[in-house]
Amino acid sequence: MNTIEEKRDTPSYHRNIEPIVEKLHEVLSVQQGRFLEIASGSGQHVARFSDEFSKMIFQPTEYDAEALPSIRAWTHAKENVLEPLQLDVTKTPWFEVETPSYNVIFCSNVIHISPWEVTEALFAGAAKNLKSNGQLILYGPYRKNGEYSGEGDIEFEKWLKSLNPSYAIRDIHDVCEVAKRHGLVLDETHIMPANNFIQVFNHL
Repeated sequence: MNTIEEKRDTPSYHRNIEPIVEKLHEVLSVQQGRFLEIASGSGQHVARFSDEFSKMIFQPTEYDAEALPSIRAWTHAKENVLEPLQLDVTKTPWFEVETPSYNVIFCSNVIHISPWEVTEALFAGAAKNLKSNGQLILYGPYRKNGEYSGEGDIEFEKWLKSLNPSYAIRDIHDVCEVAKRHGLVLDETHIMPANNFIQVFNHL
């Protein structure tokens, strides 16, 4: 396997990995169990997570099948990382055998750069795959009561909508309403660098 050529290196990873890792150490309710990552991208995040939380078993997934070789290249030597899977959260069931088997589901920078139905499907699928008291952890930008975190988010949303009119920085109130319908409640909100947040939802 020519891992050097297949590895993707994304600038966003280098910008956000340290704050995310630091916060995960604070908010994770368990230090062992099963951890599902939605939209693993290059695979760099899950590779680092697997080092930080060595007693957890990680399942990387990605909508884009062309990203799977990069995820595999970053994680192939990690004994606690499973083979990456292609996953479209809007297609059910997510897995051939769908049971509440995950302690943590982590999803970074997805719901603002996808149609709203992806957010609805993410919570629906999380509810089916999270154990009782499991955590769904989301990272990215949000509005609160219609207000943006800064001027930069206004310009960022204009750019998002230039890509697809259905993309938008979501209001956390609307996200919480979807969560409630699927038995998840917002437990913690943490301000992160560059107008981002970590939102921790608990599965009842």
